[in-house]
Amino acid sequence: MVDNYVDAQQPRGPGQDAPIRPNGQPAEIETTAGQRSERSAADRPSVSKRSGGQGRSGQQRRRYSPPVLSPDFIETKLPANVRYVSDVSFKTINDLELKLDLLLPTLAADDNRPVVIWIHGGAWMRGNKAHDLHRYDQLTSHLLNAGFAFISIDYRLSSQATFPAQAIDCNDALAFLYAHRDDYALDLDRVVLMGTSAGGHLASLIGTSSVPPTPKFLTNVDQPPWTIRGVVNFYGPSDLVLLQGKREGVDFENDRSPEARLLGHSPLLRPDLARAASPTTYVNAQSPPFLIIHGDQDSRVPISQSILLNASLKVAGVKSELIVVEGVGHGDEAFDELTYVEKAVEFATAVANANE
Repeated sequence: MVDNYVDAQQPRGPGQDAPIRPNGQPAEIETTAGQRSERSAADRPSVSKRSGGQGRSGQQRRRYSPPVLSPDFIETKLPANVRYVSDVSFKTINDLELKLDLLLPTLAADDNRPVVIWIHGGAWMRGNKAHDLHRYDQLTSHLLNAGFAFISIDYRLSSQATFPAQAIDCNDALAFLYAHRDDYALDLDRVVLMGTSAGGHLASLIGTSSVPPTPKFLTNVDQPPWTIRGVVNFYGPSDLVLLQGKREGVDFENDRSPEARLLGHSPLLRPDLARAASPTTYVNAQSPPFLIIHGDQDSRVPISQSILLNASLKVAGVKSELIVVEGVGHGDEAFDELTYVEKAVEFATAVANANE
């Protein structure tokens, strides 16, 4: 059994990076996996049985989720001998502390782990570093079994700061991990970015803007010392000007859409900002390979966003694959089925091990 633990608020360095359980022990835990089921497409209920074809959407998606993994999740969903290091503070700005969680599989030898950086979704306005992991438990587990360190990060939400704060935060998390790579045996030359929805957008934005480095997204404008080997984008926006085109009858002077809240302005009134926040703007021949997964019934982020990103990457000569998931919408539970989990793990493994 894993004891319940509380979310510690005080800043911590790499040697004091876990919340404290009620029994006084740090919540860095060696887990033992219990019984778990693996879902396939045959196990999935039909779209008609889900609310509007959206799966885990609506009110359920908006419930508050604690920013740490539940003990039940740790015991039943994670592989054995995975160390969970939670609530590591990587940045404090304007009295706001940003944190990350690390899931570290046991190393088979004296080596460093390739790294998956997970960026959570939530329309840039909600969500946290633990929420997506509960929803993508199969993907998380399979990446850990493949030997990846799985690191989920927070970033400033649109109610806390507008763009480009979110991109800066993601790069600052990478900079922190690079500085502390020896503490956690991380290979920051083999980084794969992943995310859903808004997190998919940020993963794509950081991936396409990393080579050459985009100074406005960096706290330290020197060449980033890490290497992003690939990006897995689950149904994230790629062009915020075109994204706004799906909305009819919008009062653009008082636009409250998620993308307007991110930018601080309606994208159609500040297309310069919208383009600066769009991954397609930065696509070039040096961009890392992409795997893009999107449902063809997505009414929140139309699949045209991923078609455009995939095409832009291919025109630039970048390896990219778009997987269309038929009959499902935004945030559907289908994205954590084995078909797509295995594709994501296969892609991450291939790009992380390329040129070795």
